[in-house]
Amino acid sequence: MGTKKIIGIFCMGLILAALPTLPTAAADIRFVSPTVEVPVRRGQGTEYKILKLVKDGDRVELLQVNDAWAQVKVGSKTVGWMPKRYLSSEAPPLKLVQMLRTENEQLKARDTERENELTSLKDLQSSTGGDLSACIAERDTIRSQYQSLQADTADVIALKNKMTATSQEIEQVRATLNAVQQQNTELKRKTAVTWFLAGGGVLMIGWIIGLITCRSRKKRPSLL
Repeated sequence: MGTKKIIGIFCMGLILAALPTLPTAAADIRFVSPTVEVPVRRGQGTEYKILKLVKDGDRVELLQVNDAWAQVKVGSKTVGWMPKRYLSSEAPPLKLVQMLRTENEQLKARDTERENELTSLKDLQSSTGGDLSACIAERDTIRSQYQSLQADTADVIALKNKMTATSQEIEQVRATLNAVQQQNTELKRKTAVTWFLAGGGVLMIGWIIGLITCRSRKKRPSLL
């Protein structure tokens, strides 16, 4: 399907969408068709107060009919009674022509508005084409950066786990070193005591040997 045909279908859809929609509950519309102005009164009779005057071609909403009188609504607020014979279901030719001209002008204005909107949409499409390419490029860049960040994060996590394991090993080595130092200190203390006792024992043995030797000399008779 060609581009011109697509645009034509799109424009037709805009024009159809711009057409006035019918009310959900259509009112019973009548047209006034006298040669002079007709009063709309508060009640069914000429003795009632005149609320509004309607003239040839005016639109009124028919609410109800009671014999020769009809209750109508004029505009958005005025509700009253007027002779039924002055109402017609068909608009006068002049009024109908005026209505058609008015609707035609409204349709032309809406058609012009839709054409302007279509032109704006085309311009927007042209301008957003470059923006879309830039967005795609930026998305690819962000995705690449994210993947790199994931890899770096994995390396950091592995390094952190390794540092944690190393810290635990260091704590174990420190505990072992403290235990060895305590054992060395205790061993040094025991060695010092042992040497002290050994030195004292040697002195004691020497003193005993000397004492025995001295006594032996005293008991030995002199050869002279």
